[in-house]
Amino acid sequence: MLRRLKKGEMGNFGGIEWRWRDGPENDGLGSLAGVAYFLREPDASLKRYTQDRLFVAAQGDFSRVEQEAVARKWAETIGREFASEGFGNMSVPWLSIALPEKRFEALRREKGWEIPANLLLRFNAYAEPDLPQMTGDVRSDIRYFAASDRIAGATPDIATYDAIVLRDGCFFIDEAGDDDPLAMFGIGTGVYRDSEGHMAFRSRYSNYQPRLARVGTRMQLGYRSEVANPPAELIEACGDHRVVLVKSLDQAAGYGGDWFAVKQYARHHGLSDADAMKQVNDCLVEQEQVMADRRLRGSAVEPQPCPQAVRVMPRPPAPPGTESRS
Repeated sequence: MLRRLKKGEMGNFGGIEWRWRDGPENDGLGSLAGVAYFLREPDASLKRYTQDRLFVAAQGDFSRVEQEAVARKWAETIGREFASEGFGNMSVPWLSIALPEKRFEALRREKGWEIPANLLLRFNAYAEPDLPQMTGDVRSDIRYFAASDRIAGATPDIATYDAIVLRDGCFFIDEAGDDDPLAMFGIGTGVYRDSEGHMAFRSRYSNYQPRLARVGTRMQLGYRSEVANPPAELIEACGDHRVVLVKSLDQAAGYGGDWFAVKQYARHHGLSDADAMKQVNDCLVEQEQVMADRRLRGSAVEPQPCPQAVRVMPRPPAPPGTESRS
């Protein structure tokens, strides 16, 4: 049917948008609908090909033959730092939006953007963290916490290592030389006090809480990029310094390891996988603290090697009872 639609309604057919709604239908799986877009006489156009209730007709604003030009135009209009286009075989085209939905809607109203009906907007779930940037027990120690307001685009996967330190309430990357830059963080990064009272970084997603590094310890910062127009509040609070956006804040010792090493360690020592992982994490924290003491306090203690692990980020769960447009 879809092949016949594409051929028979060229210049009229605008693609299919599949919508899934959670609910009690289909033994609790919910319901699926295919919204078929047409430029002219939507209901009559669809009925020429099917009466199946899976499909419903809707008014579209452009046809499939125009979709690439329309999607690219809107990606450029919105700005490629916020939007990127995508295409499916028979689906409507989409824009991946790297902003929270409420902020995008405010921007859309401000700019007067009339988004075409059959151009799908896909909002990144990671653009809306559900935990605060700072917990109450660290807020008074920090002059200004600079964070990006959007999901970072694709960046090179580079391993770079340095400590982020707190100097007079401001976060600096402790590099060689006297020109240390101020640190700016990703939208999903927060800071809190861990179970032992140390100031540390954490994920701002409640369902994803890896063990990130403590402030002052050497960490794997990933790709860094200098911020051309840093927040004026940051410069006012912390002084006129370079500002560098860091990609990740993983414990440096854990970067590049793998889960198989931990499983081998567990078997060798007669431990469960969970106990082995706890020992690994405890060892990584201790190792980084030793290295921080060597760098900041002149300690001569040597860090001990640890088994290593890889952390895989899950997809945030969709709120129950919501309709997904994909």
